[in-house]
Amino acid sequence: MQYTKIILFSAVLLLWSCRPQQRKKEQSSSIEKTEKLSFAKSFEQQLEKNGLDATLTWFETQKKSENFEFSESEINTLGYKLLYDLKKANAAIQVFSLNVQRFPKSANVYDSRGEAYLNNKNYQASIQDYQKAAKLNDRVLFHHLGFLSPIPYAPTKLPSDITELFIAKGNWNQDTAYVYVQGGPALQLNIHRKDALHLMPQSEKLLKIYPKQAQMVNPRMLVATPTLTQEQSKVENAHSVEILDRVLKHLTQQGKTVFLIGHSYGASICMEYLNTQKKLADKVVLMGLDLNEDISSWNKLKSGEYIRWKNGVTPYAKQVFSWVPADYPKKEAFNQVTDNLTSLIKSNMQKNYLKLLSQKTFAQLVSIYAENDEANGRKSAKEITFLRSKGTVVVSTKGNHHSMLTKEFMTKLYQYLTTGKGLSSDS
Repeated sequence: MQYTKIILFSAVLLLWSCRPQQRKKEQSSSIEKTEKLSFAKSFEQQLEKNGLDATLTWFETQKKSENFEFSESEINTLGYKLLYDLKKANAAIQVFSLNVQRFPKSANVYDSRGEAYLNNKNYQASIQDYQKAAKLNDRVLFHHLGFLSPIPYAPTKLPSDITELFIAKGNWNQDTAYVYVQGGPALQLNIHRKDALHLMPQSEKLLKIYPKQAQMVNPRMLVATPTLTQEQSKVENAHSVEILDRVLKHLTQQGKTVFLIGHSYGASICMEYLNTQKKLADKVVLMGLDLNEDISSWNKLKSGEYIRWKNGVTPYAKQVFSWVPADYPKKEAFNQVTDNLTSLIKSNMQKNYLKLLSQKTFAQLVSIYAENDEANGRKSAKEITFLRSKGTVVVSTKGNHHSMLTKEFMTKLYQYLTTGKGLSSDS
C-alpha cells in the first residue's frame, strides 16, 4: 500500500510539473497570435527602407500571408498616403484593392478605391465602386447621391410616431428643452461635441433636441428627375416645418420651456414655422440667414452651381460638387442633385419674412449674423435697423458662416436665454 501511495504521489507530482510547461506553451501560442505584425506598418517600413518599386514587389508576395494583422482602417490610411501624399494613384489602387478583398462587405473600402480610380481618371471603375459603396451603406451619403438611379419625385411620407422625428440627448427630466435645427440641407443629423448645443455650458446636463428634416426622411427626393418644382419644394419644406411643429408640441405638452435655435437652412425652416404655425417656442434664435434674403444673383446660376460671397459682400458662383471632373460620366447627375438642393433652399429664402412675421414674433427673436459670411453674405444695414426697431436682438460675429458656433459665443447665448443677460444688439 505504501509503495502504491508513493507511485501515485509521484504521478501527481509529474502531472503538476508538466502543467507550467503546458501553460507556457499556451501563453506562447497566445502571444504569437496577438503579436502579429501590422501589414500596413510593415509596408511603410519597407517603403522607407527600399523605395516604392521594391515595396510593391514585397506587397504582391505578402498580401495573402497569414503572418500579418490586416486592419481595414490602417490599410485605408496607407492607401490615402499613397494617393495624396506620394501622388501614386496606381499603388493606392493596389492597396485599396487588398482592403476590398479582405473586407468585401465594407462600404468604405469600395468608396476609397472609387476615389482612387476617379483620381486616376479610370471613371467607369470609379462609378462601379461608388455604386457598390452606396448599395452596401445603410444610409445615403451626400457624395453618393449622384451615383443613385434618378427617379420621379415622390412626396415625403412622415411617420406617425413622434419619436422617429427627432433625437434627444441629455437629461429628459429637465424643464427646459434646447431645440437645434441644423443647416444643410443635410441627409442626416450631425450631432457631435462641437454642434451648437454641445458647445453650451454643462451641455451634458441639458435636454438637447435635434429635429429631422424632410430630406433626411426622404433623401431620394434629391435625385428626382426632372428638377423639383417650386411647388414640390414648398411641399417638402412644409414637411420639415410639420416635423418641427410636432416636436415642439410634444415638448410643450409635457410642460417644458422651449428655446429654438436654427442655423442657415435650419433657420429658414424656423422662419417658415413662425410664419405658418402657432408659436410654441419661448425664444427663437436665427443664425446665419437673413429674414429678407438677396437672391437676385441666383438667376445667373448655371446647372450645378450655387452662390458664395467673397468677404461676405460680393456674390460669385461655385460648383457644389467641385470634386467631380467636367468630363466625368456622372457630372450631369451631380448637377441635377445641386439643382434640386437649390430649389429646396430657394422655396423659403425667396420670401420676405420682414413683412410676413408679426410684431410680437420680432420681439421673440435673436438674429445672429457673421461679418464675413461666405455662404449667406453679410446682413444689410437696412435689415439690421428694421429688426432693432421691432425689438429683435441683433448680434454680429467676426468671421465666417460658422463663426457663431464657438464655445465662447454659445456660452453668451446660453446666458442670454437663461438670464436675459450676456447678449445685446450692441454686442
